[in-house]
This record gives sequence, structure tokens and C-alpha cells, in this order.
Amino acid sequence: MSQYNLKSISPASRPGLAIALVFSFCAVAPSFALDEYMPVPTRVMQVNMGVEQSTLPGRYQQSWDSDNKESVNNPTIIPMQGKFGLLDELEASMAIRYFIQDMNGHTGLDRPVLALKYGDAVSGGGGFLSISLPVGFEDIMNAGNFATMNFGGLYNKTFPYVKLFSNLSYSFNTEDDNKTKNDNIHLFAKLEYPLVAPWLTVHKQYVGLNFATIYDFDFNKMENGTSKDAGGHLMQL
Repeated sequence: MSQYNLKSISPASRPGLAIALVFSFCAVAPSFALDEYMPVPTRVMQVNMGVEQSTLPGRYQQSWDSDNKESVNNPTIIPMQGKFGLLDELEASMAIRYFIQDMNGHTGLDRPVLALKYGDAVSGGGGFLSISLPVGFEDIMNAGNFATMNFGGLYNKTFPYVKLFSNLSYSFNTEDDNKTKNDNIHLFAKLEYPLVAPWLTVHKQYVGLNFATIYDFDFNKMENGTSKDAGGHLMQL
């Protein structure tokens, strides 16, 4: 799955109105699409918005070969997130996604996500905890009425030529209306290369190119109240 994202992000180091544009060709987990960065400073509020357009050229089968059947529905999503710095290196946030069209052709709001995140700018390490509330459009949530607890660690570091953003998390899902659930381990890593230009610096703007990869492992699956001894792997670039 390929995603073309245009993000508008307020720099964490400036509470003003400066806007940073990040043009990216990447695939990222929806819950982290606008949240792979370090916490904002104390008493700083930041609002992020973006647009995600995905193209699904096919699906891989058990033989590891693609069926080469392009999806008739190419998801288009508008993710939105608000952050607030509670303490030094600690932020609270709320995020929500509006689907113009999901993989099943449905339109509506996804479940809202409430989160706390800690990050140490010196070491680059940190952790986070989030919960996806069991509210939203039923078609978008599939069966609906289930919550997701997500917790994990992050490591972000600036090197001489590139920036690294990475995190590892575990998601626990409650049962939905059909007594179906699926837990997940998620690994995300992104390299970002800043494009330096004098006119960008003068106007306090930022442009960067990035490449990301994610790996998901699904397990602890249950369908209609019955446990399934099955798992799934997904890797995206």
C-alpha cells in the first residue's frame, strides 16, 4: 500500500503561527501518521491536519504472490490531531480521522484517540499510552463498540544528515458486538532528510523528504466468540 501525504505541522519549538510542510512518500500507521514526533513544550498547543490518499494495487495471498487485483476503493482520509504540553517532556493529545472513503467505500468518522506521550530530547527515548474510544460511525468501525489500548516506546534521534523516528507498540482490543477481536504488535521506522534552502530558513519554514517502513503482527484472534489459532504479518514501505 502506498500513501501520498501532505502534512501541515506547527514546529514544536515555536508556539507561533509558523507552518512546516513535509512532503512525503511513505506508508505509516494511521494512529501515528501525525504523531511520530517528540512532545511539544510545556503549555504549547499544536494542531495538525493532513490528507492521506492510498492506492491498493493488489493483495498478497498465502503463497506470497499478489493477486494484482486493484481495489475499486482507494481510501482517502483526513487525519486531525490536537496536542498540549502538560509538563516538560510530557504531552496530552486527541486525534480523529475522517474517511472520505475507506477500503469498503464507506464515509464517516473513525474512533477518537486519547493519548499521553513522554519523550526525552537528549537521549531520544520515550514512551506513550493511548486509548481508542468505542464511538464513531458504525460502518467505519466495522462491527463497532470496541476499544483499543495501545502502549509502547519510541526512539527519535537527529544524526548529521538524517533524522530517525521510530516506535514499537502493543495494541489490545476489546471484543466488538460480534465477539470478534484481534491484538497487534506494531513497529514503525522513518528516515527524514531535511531540504535546506535560504528562503525557507528566512520564512521559518521546513521541507523534508522521508521514507518509512512499518511491520505489523496480528495475533490473539477471536471470531464470533471462538479463539482462532492464526496470526498475520504485514510489512509496508
